Amino acid sequence: MIEPMKRILSLTLALALTLPFGAGAQSFNHLSLGLGAGTDGLGLELASPIGSHLELRAGYGMALGLLGYTFKDLSIPEHPGSASGSSVKVPITAKLGMSDARLLLNIYPSGTGGFHFTVGAYMGAQRFARATATGLPNDYNTAGIEVDDYLVKADGGVLDAYLGAPGLGAPAFAVKPYVGVGFGRAVDPDKRVSFVFDLGAQYQGKPGIWASGEGLTGRVKDVQIAPESLGDASATIDKYAGYLTFWPTLNFHLYVKLF
Repeated sequence: MIEPMKRILSLTLALALTLPFGAGAQSFNHLSLGLGAGTDGLGLELASPIGSHLELRAGYGMALGLLGYTFKDLSIPEHPGSASGSSVKVPITAKLGMSDARLLLNIYPSGTGGFHFTVGAYMGAQRFARATATGLPNDYNTAGIEVDDYLVKADGGVLDAYLGAPGLGAPAFAVKPYVGVGFGRAVDPDKRVSFVFDLGAQYQGKPGIWASGEGLTGRVKDVQIAPESLGDASATIDKYAGYLTFWPTLNFHLYVKLF
């Protein structure tokens, strides 16, 4: 759960405080611009040193739906709400939908080496992955799926949903703690161009399945669909949702020192 992640963050920050910062003139005296790609999407970052042992990185990244997978033979109830009745197979395509700002601190045990620990957070939308089901039976267009007096309906046999952060109401903003390790310096005083590799994990909690539902008064809001209402597909969806609790983050960045 999140408590071990908090302890790791605290221990790593404590380690950072024990490292010498170096002369004050060495802090924020350079600025690098970085472009990167990885499992956290395409990102743009700015980085600046804090002495010889720390680097502060800030940026923004988007998945842009570049990574996706289609489940071709998932079985769902032929009639919404009848999980024990007959079922049909429909293709469901899932694509990453992350869009996050990030604030990260690289901690270098050596004042000159490239190996580092990283702590910080990704901050952004709680929609982690988008899912689209096609070829749904007509009942999904008309009767729809009822969730707490809201109806989730398909349009022309197509239903859009997403995997989002746990919690009633799916708040629009999430803070996801991050810890990791890497190699390279975003700001190398002796080089104009540098490369940085990072490997770590974001904690975002096990997401639920959310979709847009319409109430009796015409109000529209995001509601959480219970996995069991999706019949045989629920086990598969629940399994892959569990994989997203800790999101593995692997990326490469190319930095250019501006000054």
